[in-house]
Amino acid sequence: MSGNQYRPLSSNWYVLGAGAMGCLWAAALQATQNSLAAPVLLLRDRASLLNYPGSISIERPNGDVTQFNMPALASNALPADMPPIQNLILTCKAQDTEAALAQIAPYLTDTSRIVLLQNGIRVQQNLTEHRPPGTVFCVSTSHGAWIKSPFHVVHAGQGNTWLGMLSPADAHVHQDALKQLLKELPASAMHIQIDQNMSARLWLKFAVNCAINAMTVFYNCQNGVLLSNPVARQHLEKLCIEISTLLTALPECPALPDLWQHVQQVATATQYNYSSTLQDIQRGKPTEIAHLNGWLCELAARHHLPYPLNSALLNHVSQRQSSAF
Repeated sequence: MSGNQYRPLSSNWYVLGAGAMGCLWAAALQATQNSLAAPVLLLRDRASLLNYPGSISIERPNGDVTQFNMPALASNALPADMPPIQNLILTCKAQDTEAALAQIAPYLTDTSRIVLLQNGIRVQQNLTEHRPPGTVFCVSTSHGAWIKSPFHVVHAGQGNTWLGMLSPADAHVHQDALKQLLKELPASAMHIQIDQNMSARLWLKFAVNCAINAMTVFYNCQNGVLLSNPVARQHLEKLCIEISTLLTALPECPALPDLWQHVQQVATATQYNYSSTLQDIQRGKPTEIAHLNGWLCELAARHHLPYPLNSALLNHVSQRQSSAF
């Protein structure tokens, strides 16, 4: 449906970002919402909207495919009389967040709820700091999904999802807001549970991504090869030591002395996966490296801490990214 034909309701959920996770969550919302309050896809521009087939296809590991008819609008051409966006799931890449939110800023209010589902922690911190208290929620998930073709997503692996907030203004408000949100999200389909310490979870995921993602680009490999290749494994372990040392020394970060153990667990569980950073490099797309190792290097530089391995990896991925364009 084009923006000229569709007028959303104030109760609609909007999903900004039509990548693998955006489509997966939009489909899960569609399956649990009534037709009147169906989710609305927010696409980049009119060209993207013209290429939208009107539905999202979700393919299960056994090959079964389910289609979800869903309205979509162009983020940069929203109807002038559209009601405010009260419920937003943001799944675009970290480096695209600021521009994406700027496009829809006139439709956001002080009570609009934003649910963030993306790598890193910098965006989550910035929005939590600058948005009204109790309106920014963070999600971390272990569901696996990849794009087979535009708007056709393979839900490759069932996982768990954690929902929380970084800095609640009040404990009771925090709990009430999370419980209410949990009722409205596809809690059963996406296996969502509330996490009381979301900050620690996001920092751990950030650290694991800093360890694995750039290294898969350096060795041009699946996650598991980082452990099975002796040279890569030694390199990875040294990187984990550097990351752990930095997190312990940085006042804004939690200490993660068992990072190497966590990284081994994740690399083993996702041994056949290609990291999102490597996939972006292979497709000639911008990566999130500035929000992963780049952000860690910035934090370390502020406190005059050494970060040679992270710096080398950041430079390597940046050079690979530049040569891809």
